[in-house]
Amino acid sequence: MSIAHIMIKKASPDEFRRVSTSLNSLLGVDYAKADPGNLMITVEYEDHLVNVNQLRKTVQAAGIQVLSDWKEKELY
Repeated sequence: MSIAHIMIKKASPDEFRRVSTSLNSLLGVDYAKADPGNLMITVEYEDHLVNVNQLRKTVQAAGIQVLSDWKEKELY
């Protein structure tokens, strides 16, 4: 299991809800939480099923601009 942090440009409350729903529907995502106050989306996921690039593309498909992303070391 891994955790990705995706820093985004300002988004509306509807965009935050939409991207959270989209990410949580991906196979391999355990949970995704969008934090409007910090302009960050945190995703816990199984990296053998989904990767950071797919997470970033899902965020962009929801109409949200990604500023940066990074992955924490795998959790056991």
